[in-house]
Formats: sequence, structure tokens, C-alpha cells
Amino acid sequence: MFTRLLVGLDGSAGADAAIVAAIALGRRAQATIVLAAVTDIRLLEAPLFEAAGPLWTEGVPVAPVAADLREALDVRAKAFLASGAERVAAAGLTAETVRAVGVVDEELLRLAEQCDAVVIGRRGELHTQPGKIGAVTAHVIKRAETPVLVAGDRPSTFARPVVAFDGGETSTHALQIACRFAAECGLSLDIVHVGDDDREAEATLAKAREIVARQAVPSQVHRLSGDIVGAIADFVARGNLDLLVAGAHGGRRKPWPLGSHAEKLIRATVVPVLIHR
Repeated sequence: MFTRLLVGLDGSAGADAAIVAAIALGRRAQATIVLAAVTDIRLLEAPLFEAAGPLWTEGVPVAPVAADLREALDVRAKAFLASGAERVAAAGLTAETVRAVGVVDEELLRLAEQCDAVVIGRRGELHTQPGKIGAVTAHVIKRAETPVLVAGDRPSTFARPVVAFDGGETSTHALQIACRFAAECGLSLDIVHVGDDDREAEATLAKAREIVARQAVPSQVHRLSGDIVGAIADFVARGNLDLLVAGAHGGRRKPWPLGSHAEKLIRATVVPVLIHR
């Protein structure tokens, strides 16, 4: 199912974590890894706007400055792609490389339309505040139609997946895709639900059991209580699980805005988090 994985490269630690995760996941299905180096067009335009006034006043054209910058960024991007392709080939997988110029998150979303999932780092080249996820990552999570795998802070073998299930539409989609992944890879699946209301929790868990039964995937369901993010993060850590799968919206179709459950789950865990709409 994950036979084409898109990875954006920018030389950051986050991008490095993303390519490590993509290779590990790709090995399970002999996937093609699509490596994209996108130069943010704003890096090319900003010097022109900032320098145009004084330079033209002095009679010095700005064009050579822009041309030199574009060439330097192009050389840099090609180096990222060459290094990434070597790493993918060394892992025995096929790499495709894409060079693009534009708004980074928009270009990644466009390229993602031809892939099964986007693999992205928690933070990119432009660093955010400590503990926060990057703006590009946040935007891709919110808008991607394909699943988005946010790489973890430690390597994963993708052998012990767990699904955070709340019974909602996107949570159901997340459980279904996790079942397909587990079935194709011969894995068992843990499913967790956080809820203090007995009746509602049992109904939600029954729905999860029904979905998993249709896929014939070995599984265990677990009811947790307390704070949603804290309970799930603790379960992942205690169980030594290495992939967390969650829906992009809450059970009542409220979006998980970055700053709410989605970001907090990513921040609270060190494993890869697969977000599905």
C-alpha cells in the first residue's frame, strides 16, 4: 500500500529523519522513494525586493545577484538529491528525484498527489521554537489528501503499530489503513481509546473490534483514561511501540488544529506518527 513515498529534502535534521523513516517503511513494500528538493521562491524574491532600491539608485543591476543566488541554491538542492538517492539505493530501494521552485508546502502537496504518503520531518530548515513542529509540516498535515508520516526522533522498524481510535470518521480511516498495513506486513495491531464514560467507551471499542475483524488482523484493544495525549503517549512509551496512527479530526469532526491533539501527540512521542484524514 505504501509503494510510493514522498520525502522533502532541505538539509535539516528533520529531513534526515524523514529519509531514514521512509527507507525503513519502504523496505516493507519495496517502495519507490520520491525525493523532492524544493527551493522556496521567497528566498529568491526577497533579496530582489530588499536590494532593488539602493542598487538601482547606484546604477548597479540586481539581476546578477539573483542569478548567483539561484545558482547556489540549485547546486545545494542537487547535492541533497544526489546524497539522498545514494542512501536509498544503498538500502536496495528505487529513488526518483524531483527539483522544484515554489512555496515549499504547496509544492509538496502537489507532488503528494502522485504518492501514497508524505514522509516529513518534525522541523525543517527554518527552525521553530523548541518543542514546536515546523510551519511546513503543520500545513502539510492540515491539507494533504494522502497520509502524512511525521518522522520520529528515533529510528523505527515499523513493526509495532498502535492506533489512537475515537470512533470518528478520520479515526476510522486511520484504523482501516493501519489494518491494511498490518495485514500486508504480517503484524499485530494495538488499538487505544481514551474515555471515562463506560457506555461510550465500550461502544467505541466495539466499533474498533468490528473493523479489525473484517480485516482479520491480530489485535488488542485497550481502554485508557485521563488526559488523551498523556495517556496515549504513556501507552506508546511503556509498550515500546514504534508507530502511532491517528485520524486528522476528532470524533465530532472538530479539526485537530496544530496546537491541539495532532501537534501534542507528535510533540509528546518520539516515534513516527501517521496522520490520516
